[in-house]
Amino acid sequence: MSKKYKLLKTLTIRELKEICRRYGLRGYSKLRQKELAHFVAKSLDLSTEEIEKLVSSFWDDRLISKVKDAEDYFLMDNVEIEYFDEDFIKAQLGRHEVKIINLGKKDFRYYCDCDDYKYQVKRGKYPFCKHYSAVIAKLIYEGKLDVKKTQPNFISGKVLDSLEEIVENRRREDGIIMPLGRDIENSLKNIKKDLVEISKQNEELARKKYHEPPEKVFEYLVDQAFQLLEYETITQRREQGWDLLVIGTYAPKPYIAVVECKTAKSGIYDHLLHNPNYLIRLKNYCIEMCKEKLIGGFKDYVKYMVIVAPDFPEEIVKFQSQFKQMTGGIELSFLPAPTLLYMVEKYRENPILTHYISESIFKRGGIIKNDDVDKLFSKSEEHIQSIIEDVRDSLRYHMNEVCQRHTDACYIKIDDTFLKRIIDKIISTLDPYLLKQGKDGVTGMKTINIKHDYYKLWEKVLNAVIEDFTERLKEQSTLQIKKSDLKENIIKQLGI
Repeated sequence: MSKKYKLLKTLTIRELKEICRRYGLRGYSKLRQKELAHFVAKSLDLSTEEIEKLVSSFWDDRLISKVKDAEDYFLMDNVEIEYFDEDFIKAQLGRHEVKIINLGKKDFRYYCDCDDYKYQVKRGKYPFCKHYSAVIAKLIYEGKLDVKKTQPNFISGKVLDSLEEIVENRRREDGIIMPLGRDIENSLKNIKKDLVEISKQNEELARKKYHEPPEKVFEYLVDQAFQLLEYETITQRREQGWDLLVIGTYAPKPYIAVVECKTAKSGIYDHLLHNPNYLIRLKNYCIEMCKEKLIGGFKDYVKYMVIVAPDFPEEIVKFQSQFKQMTGGIELSFLPAPTLLYMVEKYRENPILTHYISESIFKRGGIIKNDDVDKLFSKSEEHIQSIIEDVRDSLRYHMNEVCQRHTDACYIKIDDTFLKRIIDKIISTLDPYLLKQGKDGVTGMKTINIKHDYYKLWEKVLNAVIEDFTERLKEQSTLQIKKSDLKENIIKQLGI
């Protein structure tokens, strides 16, 4: 048995086929895993050292994927270290138990009661399960393990870097270290380059760049896309159920869209046409796994179901009315990945969409197209102009009132009461579209929550206010000849 074959047979059939595609090999489609490993070893014009490096890169990606699988356990704080010393570690992760003996040493052993350990680790397919990496992450987080002094078994190089990145993210979430802020530029770059490609199951891109299968990467990129539209999102941390919740927090009446992400190698997602019963699963995602788990008025927020995929056949819209009837009113939309990308690109160039205006695209249902996105932006322009005119009218009315009674050659005189009236009126005009008024739950004091993500809209409104205000000052500077109080006093004192 050649060394090349020994190396290649450790790869999965999916990974071996990726190598065949990358190096232009033909005639492999019907081969099984061992046959395919022989075929690649014989056909690939690479040295043993090059193949060793190639196989190692696949294993790194595979182990990084295992580390990422542990992220949900760790971030949800579902890892409890029950016992720790330098020879023995015992941890509980939900219903699973992990025991680690002699961590970082040659006689290292570990045990886990999960199926992953039983069917993959013990059979040599993987060196560790996701629960092991979750325990290592928790040990690093709690300061019990210093990886510079003790390197955890099977976790080194890029794999260790990936694990430490997860720990850093947890520390930021917990406020232990300062958050770095949003990396909008990099997120936008990845979405532009990769969203559509990944939606069509580009396995090589998904593995090399993201170290995950295309399905998971697509969910991640869709999540990032909605965040770039200034939606709050909640990702699914369980193995079953919806992929993503998109929350229209800024809308006058908040809403939730339940999102399902689907890849399709053909570029067209038509599963519903072949399996209409899939609607039942989508209905369960919206009702049993979301709406019914919420309390009181929060239930009413669940209004929309959105499937995101590379594209859809036109006839898929026939399921829209059926789904609405099944769910008691939830609208079903189909969002092609290129349209989502188009929407994100337009928004980042001109961030004027609000959750209030954007909701109309979900209300309509059906296949969302680029034309629908263009209409949203036109509607947004009209809406902000309407708000600006309302603010201007209010400011003009109050300024006219004060200028007629309390203005001289030098000053427009405004007292606290009048100033408060003007400000309150403008605030009321902007509520609920650019801000929300409320009361502090403890003190009962009035609060104003400014929607900072709408900075572009604020810029338009404030520029209009400044323009009107300065125009009013200019007008009074031209018209007023009434003596100031200071001039009156000086004249009186001089007896002129």
